[in-house]
Amino acid sequence: MSVHSPEASRRVKERLKSRFTFLADPEGTLLDGLGIRHRAGRNDGADIAYPTAVLVDGRGVVRWVFQGQTYRERARPEDIFAAIEALPEGS
Repeated sequence: MSVHSPEASRRVKERLKSRFTFLADPEGTLLDGLGIRHRAGRNDGADIAYPTAVLVDGRGVVRWVFQGQTYRERARPEDIFAAIEALPEGS
């Protein structure tokens, strides 16, 4: 999710040839609801989202969350894979 427009999100998705859904929240409504808006976090003073990763199982249950404290802090791949491996059978 980002504060970019839906069109900007679509262009990034196409450029990356991603199968993932990119969510656009240009007003920051959901970012505020989740508490992940980093106000003036971009070099030009624009708002951005704190890097956040959420692992949701097949039933829609949130099983793991990572939230960075700066725009540079990201979930480590080994932590993401460990969270996936820890999912209960049938999730």
